[in-house]
Amino acid sequence: MAAHVYYLSDLKQLVADSVDIIAHSVRSDTIDEATIARMKAQQVIYIPTLSLDEYAYIYGQKPDWINNEFFRKSLEPGVYEMITLEKYQNDLKNAPNYTLNKIAFETAKQNMLRLFKAGVLIAMGTDSGATPIRAQGFSEHLELQLMTEAGLTALEAITVATKNAATALRIQQYYGTLEPGKVADLIILNEDPTKDIKNTREIFAIYKDGKEVSKGPLP
Repeated sequence: MAAHVYYLSDLKQLVADSVDIIAHSVRSDTIDEATIARMKAQQVIYIPTLSLDEYAYIYGQKPDWINNEFFRKSLEPGVYEMITLEKYQNDLKNAPNYTLNKIAFETAKQNMLRLFKAGVLIAMGTDSGATPIRAQGFSEHLELQLMTEAGLTALEAITVATKNAATALRIQQYYGTLEPGKVADLIILNEDPTKDIKNTREIFAIYKDGKEVSKGPLP
């Protein structure tokens, strides 16, 4: 059973009710040590979706990736034009929840790192595609970047997105790591992501079940 959260009080109740997976971050408060210990003991899986929380306000700040080709190609028609309008950006900055969303994002990052360091299983999730501004394809790479900005190493973030995600879905027998006997779903990169996590966007080729399906990112 998986459940969405925002408030710490809801997290505590869900853990008491033996939930399996927490979807989205606790953004209201810092998660206390007692709750973290109980989550670890019960093997609760935590999916922080940091990119979702950044999307809640970031277009009001003109992020450094907004003109990136990888990002632009991931958008549906007309979305780039919408999010780069001055009125759209100003409306976001002037919205009553703008500052609250920024604070919530920082709290989400801190809670993800606290749980990770405590040994709670963190898995990849983005909620991409739920709205047009959460770009499918790019969001997953942004999530990796945000996890490293929160304090994970590049390799730890990649493990969260691959091995841990497969574990969360209970398909780790066949997916999640490159091992003999597992399904060969993988990407080959032009650059080393452990030197810069943004290099996960430098895709040379994509393989599905051992067969090449694309040179570079999928169109």
